[in-house]
Amino acid sequence: MPDLSTHRFFRVDPAHYSTYTDYVNDSRGYPNDHTLRGLPLFAWLLQEPSTGWGLCPIGKWRIDDEDEVVIAQAIAAGAATEISAEQYVAERNAILDPPEPEPPDPPDPPI
Repeated sequence: MPDLSTHRFFRVDPAHYSTYTDYVNDSRGYPNDHTLRGLPLFAWLLQEPSTGWGLCPIGKWRIDDEDEVVIAQAIAAGAATEISAEQYVAERNAILDPPEPEPPDPPDPPI
């Protein structure tokens, strides 16, 4: 398993994700000759089946002081949550390899 200590992990609401991708692109001057976008498209994120929220790992080195303000606002608004590396791995694994559903109860025998 890769070293996860180099990243921070977020659950993001799809209804607000484009606001944050726009912020990152504007603050960094994307797209440019070398980089199309700062964050992946929402469709590229692993998505929780029950909520539709995406899991978004971000390298710590990419986050600056201005980003910290935006992250805090997103969390305060309920549009994102920061999760631990362990929680990210557990949620990622549950999405990629969901548990087998319980088999249905057998039918009642005829009378």
